[in-house]
Order: sequence, then C-alpha cells, then structure tokens
Amino acid sequence: MSPVTGTTTRRRAAAALVAVLATVAAVLAGSPTPGSERAAASASPARQAGPSHRPNVVLILTDDMTESDLRYMPRTRKLLGRRGVTFPNMLSPHPLCCPARAAILTGQYAQNNHVKANQGKYAFAALDAKHTLPVWLHRAGYRTGFIGKYLNGYGRHGRPQPGWTYWDPSIGGQYAYEGFRMYRDGHPRFYRDINNVDYVNQATQRLIRAWAPGRKPFFVFASHVAPHGRVDPTTHKASAVALPPKRFRKMYRHARPPSLRDQGFNEDIRDKNHWLRRKHSRKIPVSHVAHVFRSRIRALKGVDQGVAKIVKTLRATGELRNTLIIFTSDNGFLLGEHRLLTKNVPYRQSLHVPLLMRGPGVPRDATRKQFALMIDLAPTIADVARARPNLRVDGTSLIPTIRRNRPLRETVLIQAGPQTPPDRRYGWWWRGVTTSRYTYAYFFAEQFEELYDRRLDPSENTNVAKHPYYRRTVAELRKRAAALRSCSGTASCSRAWGPVPGPLLPPRF
Repeated sequence: MSPVTGTTTRRRAAAALVAVLATVAAVLAGSPTPGSERAAASASPARQAGPSHRPNVVLILTDDMTESDLRYMPRTRKLLGRRGVTFPNMLSPHPLCCPARAAILTGQYAQNNHVKANQGKYAFAALDAKHTLPVWLHRAGYRTGFIGKYLNGYGRHGRPQPGWTYWDPSIGGQYAYEGFRMYRDGHPRFYRDINNVDYVNQATQRLIRAWAPGRKPFFVFASHVAPHGRVDPTTHKASAVALPPKRFRKMYRHARPPSLRDQGFNEDIRDKNHWLRRKHSRKIPVSHVAHVFRSRIRALKGVDQGVAKIVKTLRATGELRNTLIIFTSDNGFLLGEHRLLTKNVPYRQSLHVPLLMRGPGVPRDATRKQFALMIDLAPTIADVARARPNLRVDGTSLIPTIRRNRPLRETVLIQAGPQTPPDRRYGWWWRGVTTSRYTYAYFFAEQFEELYDRRLDPSENTNVAKHPYYRRTVAELRKRAAALRSCSGTASCSRAWGPVPGPLLPPRF
C-alpha cells in the first residue's frame, strides 16, 4: 500500500467515524438524522425539486390604489423599485376588487374563472378555489399564508380555503379599518383598537418570522384594504374617505390631488356612456376630492411603513436575498376625472396600477414598459416556485421580460361584469381592448361605443368612436375585442396582432 493510499484510507475511516458519532448524537438529541432527511427528501416530490433553492414569495396588495399614489410611498419606491423592477404599464383588465383578486389567484380572465363582479353569483361564489395559486404552491412544497381582505362575498363563516397553510382573512367589518374581525387561522378575534393596515403589516411580519427558520419555502399574501373607502361598522354608511392609522391623520394637510391638473377633471361628459351621464351629471367639488385624496395617501403611509418593516424582517431572518417581493393594487381609482370617484370603468386611472418587484434574478432599478396584467401574477409566481397550475392560465410569466426584457402583448382585453339590471341579459356591462395608443369599449345594454386616441387625447376627453377619420381604427379594435372576449390560454389571450390602423387624417380636438 502506498503512503498516499494509506492516508486516503485513514481519512475515509475517520470521516465515517465522525458521521456515525454525528448520527448517534442526533438520535440522542431527538433531531432528524442525515439519513432520515435524505429518505424524507426522496419520498417527497417537493424535496426532490430542491425547495431550499426556490425563492420565498411575498405578495403585497393594496385596494383601489392609483399609480400616481406611489409618490407618497417613498420607502416602497426605494426598497422595491430602486432595488428591483418597475412596470409603469401594469394594468388591471377587470378593474374591480373581486374580479381582480380572482385574476391574481387563477391567472385567468373572468370569462374563464367566472368571477365578474363584487356581488351575488358573480363574486366569491363563482370561484373554484381548488384551482388557484395556493393549491399549486402547496402541492409544490410551499407553505402558504393569507392575511387581510379576501374576495367580496366570502362572508362571515371564515371557512378555510383550499391550499392555504395559514388562513387569516377578515370575516367582519372588512372595510371598517377599525372595528373588524379576523379569522386568525381558526381563532377568530374582534379588533377595535388597531387599524387594519397595522394588523396586516404586523401579522405578515409574525408569519415570516415563524416560517423563516424552516426548510420549506413560503408564500405570504398580505392583502390590504387601504386606500379603499370606509364603511362605518355602526351605520353601514359607505364613503370614499379612507380611515388611516391615527398617527398619520394630520399629515399632508396641503397635498393637492394630481387629478386636479388633469384635463379630464370634471370634464364635459356628453359624449360618454349613458350610465355616466345619468349618474354623474354634476361636477364633483374640489374640496371633497382633496379630502378623499388626503385620507387615501395617509392610509398608504401605513402600507409604506409596513413594506419597510417586512423588508427589515426578511433581512433579519436571512431570507431577503431569497425572497421575491411583489407590490401591486387590485385596481386603480378615479379622483374627479370624468366626474367620477370610482373604478370599474374603461379609463386609464381605473385600469393602471403600480407593479414593483425585487428578488433573486431581478435587476436593480430597472423599468419594463411592456403591458403586465393581473393574470400574469399567478404564472409568474408559479414559474419561480416551479409549481404546476392545475388549470389553463390566460396570463404568462413575467420572468423572461424582467430578466431579458422580452416583449409581451400589444393588445389587452378589458372588461366589467354586470353593473345594472339591463346588463344581466348580456352578462357584461362593457368589454373592449386597450393598446399603447387606443382604448376601445362597447357598452352592451346601451349598444354604445367609446374610443379614445390617447396619443392625441391623453385625458380621454373626446370619444371618437363615431368620427369618420377613425372608421378603420374602430373596425380593427372591434375585431380584436370580439376575438379576445372568448380567449382561453396564453396563446390566444396574448396573441400578436400587429399595428392598429390610425386615423385617415389627423383630427382636431
């Protein structure tokens, strides 16, 4: 035997002895042995997939937040935007709370997941929860936690939904901000002395601290009610005014809504649809818009503080570098544009929402101008988690676009479910499409069209659907809308179309 061989043999024997002693010590201490961990790994498909190398995901969702509201969230912009990627053209194609959240959970448009509205059979009752993102992630070995506002119509029963490891939705006073009831994973409790913004922030941090030491990756969905308007829990009176945490209620006393500078603020609406003309014929007082706006950005100040604390918690637990953080809103909101204080309409303030992401593989301080959609979030999360959707998604993963700036779609389906009794005959209020230049919508019960050329009319003041110069444009957008209304799957819902014919001559508005 050569000296080298003898030395190698002795080293192997010593290593074997050390392994035996470690195994004995582990057994005596009651911890898993290396052999038992390998056996468990081979028995579990999730372990085989290598969960320690898959990122955690934290999704932070606001409610009714406009893209311009980000100006009042400096920590979110710094910690997520400058450390990650921003999508300035993120859209909520079905700009209403419940349908937008269903799109997040399924990766599908409403014609496929059947969630079209906030009430009745078109709300929570329409969702097949067995075919949603948490189920895919749970099957892939993730721990999944939900905290905050769930789908409208979920109700007070608090029944856990499929796929969630930890389940803590609001089950009473959903829009109260103060005086609300949370499920708390089977231990319901009423909260009177804490704002819901702070509750969601704190509960999210606790869950991250509890799960960070484990070997399984986790997905935490923190769903805020802010900056949505408040419903008084005593009188049940609804208002567009939010209720921020007390420490922020005197901030921004002189802040002016950016909507006041928009040419669409309190504009002449005679060329708009009949619902808008009938319901919102009067101009909205500037003082009321300012009051609503200030309440909203004060509530978002609490969300902004929570984002910073969540990032700090992830850093303290050693999970920040291995966590994909996604921040967005379910839909946008109009603050006096076209005489509206609402959402669910085919105008840019309703459709556009913020989207910021940071995490492993995400470039720093990057901007992606492609159209990203609510239906893309579930495929994106499934992609990084190596989870397989158990349905046919309409969206697509944003990861190739984030990392290599790949193109996405050029024409996006936009829509709203039944709003008035006449709409029920059609199953929709309006449906249409938007492109980088045009927005087109068809109101079914009225048989009325709206078309806006945002290049020439960025405020969407002039409806040119009947303008002879736009005859070819309307015809093309009608064709695209008709095709996308029944689309299913990424290929048909994100198909390439080519350029839209422009006006025959430059119109004057």
